[in-house]
Amino acid sequence: MELIYQNPFRILGLPINAKDREIVKRIGDLAIYTDMGKEIDYKADHYFPSKPIRTSESIEEAKQKIDQPSNKLFYALFWFWENSNNTIDEMAFEELQNGHVEKAIEFWEKAIENGITAKNRSNHRNLSTLRLGLSTQGGKLQKHTFLNSLSLSGEFLANGHFEVFTSQVLGEQYNVDLLETTSHYVDEIISIAKPHLDKKQKVQKSGKVSIMGITTSELFNNLTNFPTDIGITEKFTGQYIHNIEKQISKSESLRIENPKKANKAGLELYKTTKDDLKQLENIFSKSNLKYQLIADKLAEELIGCSIDYFNELRDTNTDPSNDTLKLLKYAKKIAVSDKTKNRITDNQPTIEAYVKDKPEREKLRPVKAEFDFIYNKLNTIQSAGGLNPSIAERLINNCKPKLDSIKNYLGKTDDDFIKLSDIVANTAMGLCFELMESIMKRADTVYMSDYEKSTLFGPIISKVEPVFDLVGKLEMSHSVRKNYTDFCNNAGFTPGGPYQRRAATSSSSSSDGGCYIATMVYGSYDAPEVKVLRNFRDEVLLQSKSGKLFVKQYYRFSPGIVEKTKNLKVVHFIFKNILNQVINKIRN
Repeated sequence: MELIYQNPFRILGLPINAKDREIVKRIGDLAIYTDMGKEIDYKADHYFPSKPIRTSESIEEAKQKIDQPSNKLFYALFWFWENSNNTIDEMAFEELQNGHVEKAIEFWEKAIENGITAKNRSNHRNLSTLRLGLSTQGGKLQKHTFLNSLSLSGEFLANGHFEVFTSQVLGEQYNVDLLETTSHYVDEIISIAKPHLDKKQKVQKSGKVSIMGITTSELFNNLTNFPTDIGITEKFTGQYIHNIEKQISKSESLRIENPKKANKAGLELYKTTKDDLKQLENIFSKSNLKYQLIADKLAEELIGCSIDYFNELRDTNTDPSNDTLKLLKYAKKIAVSDKTKNRITDNQPTIEAYVKDKPEREKLRPVKAEFDFIYNKLNTIQSAGGLNPSIAERLINNCKPKLDSIKNYLGKTDDDFIKLSDIVANTAMGLCFELMESIMKRADTVYMSDYEKSTLFGPIISKVEPVFDLVGKLEMSHSVRKNYTDFCNNAGFTPGGPYQRRAATSSSSSSDGGCYIATMVYGSYDAPEVKVLRNFRDEVLLQSKSGKLFVKQYYRFSPGIVEKTKNLKVVHFIFKNILNQVINKIRN
């Protein structure tokens, strides 16, 4: 405790209110004694067990330290206020000189037991100085003694007694910033305590671990009764908050610049701020608003690093899951507010599901390029739009070799392979379905004869059939294969191709077919109206080229029309009215 043991006033053997001429004279006397090699003994030399060291250098240094008013006041705060007009002080100093420290403390404690007053303020100040000097004897900080000194100092400096003390030290006409001096004093107190902060020492007898120094929180709390204008909070937290905010800004820049390195930025952020955050927690506690704001800000950046890194690498050969979860774990440990905690909770299931799916990803990794190629083609089709069957045909031709590679590696029964092949098949068929439905809707908007409809549908069918031939060659699940087969049967295609029309191309084959729409409308293949239509087909239509073409197109479309309208009674009614008119004309 050099500020006390080697205090300039102690070395010079002078009271803190010594005048300039007294200081000059004392320095001259000390210089003579030093040159003669004689030791000088002052009363204050015995106030503490260790005596001051007097050399030419230390005497000159002491002179320089109190040469300026502000410095003189500062060092006076670390020495005794020897007031010859105070009996208690005289008695206490006498006990100190004789080595009776506890007796001196007893005198001063008795004098201030009811609080500080104009009468006992020197007693108050001197007890604080004595306790501060005793608190670090032997190199260890005596917490109770040290904190008691701080409590007394804070009470003294936070009211008008400090002004009286200053006038005693500097005279009535002083020009010193008391707030600045108080701040300087607190800085030195913190510096004295720093080597002993949060230090643990094992007590050998009990085997327990106990704090032998002082915690940061205890020091901070015992300084809060000092004048608030000196910024006690900033003195304790400023460096920690500054470093945390600096590291957050650094991490954010690195993360935005290169998301692939966001994990390194986040891990480095946690590493370089965890001690600072711990110090803030020791000072504030987690319930403090300032602590919560900086902790949540730090947690948010860690979450950002975690998410950006995961999103950047989740679809690559680099597995981001371990570092991603580690960063989320750190963020969860730090976060205080529900908002920040909920953000972690919302993102964690996605990461955990990704981790759970790791075996599946490893299985597909050798054919990932093929999967990506196919999905890219599918996405291109969806974004491009259009209902051209040639698009579906190109899709299959492009994807079939990739599907074959996947099948060769995973096997034809692998679920992932079948699912992907189903998607390609359904997409191709869907393009055809949409085209055919759009044509059907357009035909329904105006009246068309069956011949006109066959003319409209004929070119479309010729383009759709080859697509279904290619679809049939793909591997499909049972359900998709069934849908494919059912549509082919209804549309008149041969499932699996090469495509063939089931509609008859000659009178003999045509005569064996059924009138699908008429049978649906009249309820029976043997209904009289159906027989009239069959006879008209065989005896009239099939006798000419145009009639044969009409019959061919009818058998191509009618199964599909029946399938789509079999439950639509209104449509049956319309069909029936049309067919009744046709049958009446045939009969006439």
